[in-house]
Amino acid sequence: MMAQKNTSETNSCMFRRLVLLGIAALAISGCQSAATLSMAVRTGDTVLVGLSAEAGREISNTTASVIRPEDINARIIDNFGTTAPVRVRSVFRVYGDPTANPLAANQAQWLAVIDLVDGGDTPVNIMTGPATLRLTSPKLIETMNVSTRILEGTGSPHPLTGAENTAEKLGWLRPASQARVRVSGSTGGALVGAVQYRFSVSGNSVNSVFGRLTAIDGVKMPGRRDVSFQRWLNETPGAGTTMNIVMTAPDGVSADELASFDVALVSALIDRSSSPASYFNGSLESAVFYNLEGAELSGLQAQIGPVE
Repeated sequence: MMAQKNTSETNSCMFRRLVLLGIAALAISGCQSAATLSMAVRTGDTVLVGLSAEAGREISNTTASVIRPEDINARIIDNFGTTAPVRVRSVFRVYGDPTANPLAANQAQWLAVIDLVDGGDTPVNIMTGPATLRLTSPKLIETMNVSTRILEGTGSPHPLTGAENTAEKLGWLRPASQARVRVSGSTGGALVGAVQYRFSVSGNSVNSVFGRLTAIDGVKMPGRRDVSFQRWLNETPGAGTTMNIVMTAPDGVSADELASFDVALVSALIDRSSSPASYFNGSLESAVFYNLEGAELSGLQAQIGPVE
């Protein structure tokens, strides 16, 4: 038992160190379009790549709400032109510290964990020397060309996936299956001061070996920090779960900032054979918007749809 605990702690430390080193590498990458964790690697190794844009532009190279591994095509090209597809294991994002410079505090940086292996776990067959890791995706504004160097020898993918407290480590970082509540319509020139949502689903939370699995939950999307978010859940055994959300903006939200009231809907009970948007279809019972004086606004609507 003691040996297992030490192994878990070691893997946890290695994982945190990998992520922190990767972020540090991004911070010092200067005018490069992107940087891997290791500027020199062996075939079979794992690299961490920042999906950033050129220095001085937006910190993220995407306008998508969520990027998943299957959205990215990754290839490694050696100095002789040999190209081999490699595996994108995970994609997640990190945010600036909330006390950071306001220009960076709410900016997200997407990171990709890439194994230099083929469709299985076999290291790709390319020559040593200079190489380019090329990432393409409809969700990337620009193709990513990351310079690296292939060393002699053969590596293996970093473990990263050890379980801790019954939860898989990378699972703590990946975006959950989710639907998105979006606001549209006309404010009539008024500033929006608040919105009240009410949702209802037929399921109830259940206990499992992984903890309590929620039937529904809501998460405020990144954006203006002056927009407050409160939510209440109420479960009636056998009758389902209701969720009320109130978001307030004391300084008001203009018509071109309605995304400040977007909400991600998540649930641990989503049927994997259907989409999150289907699971939450019909769950939005009401959405009431108010101006800064507390009067109801009639020109705005909310609807549930897929992430983009």
